[in-house]
Amino acid sequence: MKLIALACVLLLAGCSASESEIKSQRFVLVADPSGIAKDIPTGALALDTQTGQLCYTASGPWTSSSPAIDLCSKLLKNQAK
Repeated sequence: MKLIALACVLLLAGCSASESEIKSQRFVLVADPSGIAKDIPTGALALDTQTGQLCYTASGPWTSSSPAIDLCSKLLKNQAK
């Protein structure tokens, strides 16, 4: 009887998540992989795990002398369309 009760508790407690509820991190912070721009601050580059594109997490003066890539927020908005 205790075994059946324990099995019911386990089923109700954590095994009810559907695949639609499983989330992954869309943007992952990365260091400057190219080494092209020495002025890019730590945390200013991210990899979009859905598209494989690099993007800036924030805009700033370093973007003018660095490679032309989009802001992460722009990639997110483009996907929503």
